[in-house]
Amino acid sequence: MSSRSPEPPAAPGNDRGLRADARRNRDRVLQTAQRLFATEGLGVSLDEIACRAGVGPGTVHRHFPTKEALYLAVAIDQIRRLVAEGEALAGGDDPAALFTLLSRMMASGAENAVVKSALAAAEFDLRSAAPDVAADLTRQVAGLLDRARSAGVVRPDLTAGEVMALVAGAFAAIRHAEAETGGEGSAHLAQIILDGLRPRPGGP
Repeated sequence: MSSRSPEPPAAPGNDRGLRADARRNRDRVLQTAQRLFATEGLGVSLDEIACRAGVGPGTVHRHFPTKEALYLAVAIDQIRRLVAEGEALAGGDDPAALFTLLSRMMASGAENAVVKSALAAAEFDLRSAAPDVAADLTRQVAGLLDRARSAGVVRPDLTAGEVMALVAGAFAAIRHAEAETGGEGSAHLAQIILDGLRPRPGGP
């Protein structure tokens, strides 16, 4: 019989206070769940996710007692990854780094569309469930937008709120393009959307 104590549970999207091994297991579960939800749909069971992640079913159920808790944690984890990417881009000197982050945001949103749809159906609001994380992402976008505006590589009249709204609306458009073209048109559509943020000759 093992003398190791069981992993303590964590709130959805929160891994603070976890042991290092528990945090690694949780991260592995989240990455596996995100991949399976995107490729196989929401019908995949928690036990199957545990098996594919290489952990015991009890590990998944302790961290995520319901499917809804796992959906929420997957979505929050993706936002945190985008925040980290934004921080890395902010540390560089590319004036057009905003477009790199927005491209990743649109790709992430398309990848996690089924999870976000499930959360919407369950009346979960990510901005309410994880306000600090959502605000962090908006701040990263705003900072990169300021740099892009100063360099003249983005429309001068564009606000961070408008950028976030455009990206949110782009998720549905990209998912539709993927359904129609098998994914071939999604990258082109994302580029068209981003091009609309660039300065126009003789105008804002």
